[in-house]
Amino acid sequence: MDFLPVELLRLIFECCDAASTRALRLASARLADVGYDYLLGPRFTAVEWKDDIKRLHNIAGHDRLRASIKTITFNFSKVDEYNARHASFFQHWLQEPEERSIALQDAWIKYYELEKQSRSLPPFHARATVVEESIKRLSGLRGLEITYTQCPYDIEMLKDVFLVRNCRKRDRGQACKNMNAIVSAIRHARLSSLSIDQLPLEIFRLADDRRHWFDCARSFASLSSLDLVLDPPTNLLPTARFRAVNGLGHVLQFSHNLTHLSLGFHTYHAPAEKFMISFRELFGEFTYEKLTDLRLEGIRCSEDDLRAFLVRHSATLERLRLGGRGLAKPYELSIGGVHLHEGSFRSLLTSLRGKLPKLQRFHMEGDMEAGEIGTSSRELLKFHPVTDDNWVDIVSQRRRPLRKTIDCLALERFLLQGGKYPRLDATEPDE
Repeated sequence: MDFLPVELLRLIFECCDAASTRALRLASARLADVGYDYLLGPRFTAVEWKDDIKRLHNIAGHDRLRASIKTITFNFSKVDEYNARHASFFQHWLQEPEERSIALQDAWIKYYELEKQSRSLPPFHARATVVEESIKRLSGLRGLEITYTQCPYDIEMLKDVFLVRNCRKRDRGQACKNMNAIVSAIRHARLSSLSIDQLPLEIFRLADDRRHWFDCARSFASLSSLDLVLDPPTNLLPTARFRAVNGLGHVLQFSHNLTHLSLGFHTYHAPAEKFMISFRELFGEFTYEKLTDLRLEGIRCSEDDLRAFLVRHSATLERLRLGGRGLAKPYELSIGGVHLHEGSFRSLLTSLRGKLPKLQRFHMEGDMEAGEIGTSSRELLKFHPVTDDNWVDIVSQRRRPLRKTIDCLALERFLLQGGKYPRLDATEPDE
């Protein structure tokens, strides 16, 4: 094999899994050299129950491996043990009692072993310097994700219960420290994509944190994709709310080269509640000159304010999504819709007809409400998804919803092709 062209050796390595790659590299010095590029995948995931920070630092210090990592995921998710135990029990209710008991016991024993490992490691924010040094050296790094909602354990039972929102827990103060440590580190990288799920909104209100983000967010100018899901605190007084939203707006405006923007609010203390937002307050007259994809979820705003923001991006906007899954539990209807406290969706979409010339796709999902309570003009609509977040068609629903829903296809046709405004009849989605 030493006499084969490098191109053929690379094809062989591309067909190998991780174990085979390591074994093949032991065969000869030439295979060891070619195989360097296949030792690591492009995505690195760091969890708290093992010392991934040290591993990342070692990779970043290696001359040949440091360029392999293209995307990093920091997974800080934690299990709410009390709720997770109950959920796991009922999810396995149909199993034989003895079989269920053994499965649950094995899963929780493994969980406790991993948690014991995590307690032996220093907290993430205490290793901010190591993280910063590592990211500074990762020349190929282009994407970063921070999540508190993905299961960090390779335990099937916990993967199932993690889909239920109250089976996850998070320390807000600790989360703010972790976020600050990471945003300091990414000043040294030219990221093209950044995703943060469950970002505490109060981080933009507190003076020190606010100033820190403003200083570091100047590096966001390199971003082409930004996906933020914010978690407002339980009690946010009007002055604090204004300051937090104002701070968020400043950070968003630093990302002036965005082509893809996803902005959502998940209020964990009241999952069906929508966060009141003003686009004028958030963006002023700022416009993303390259924005092609926009997604808005879990917000409450006025028709005029939303329309003005969308029309301002009419020269580039190609895909628009309103609403999403929100904090819905498995098999629940989507609850991440958009509410209009002034105006109506009929008026909004009718007025947008012909004003978004580049628009190619439009999607609505979740609970949509508009108008005054108790009036005949009030709109109450529930949309089930017809595409996923990547615009791939959803062929079927896993289970028929408990209540009637509609799809957004007629509204998409109206917005793109014109004609008469569709009658929105509630129908059961296909199995």
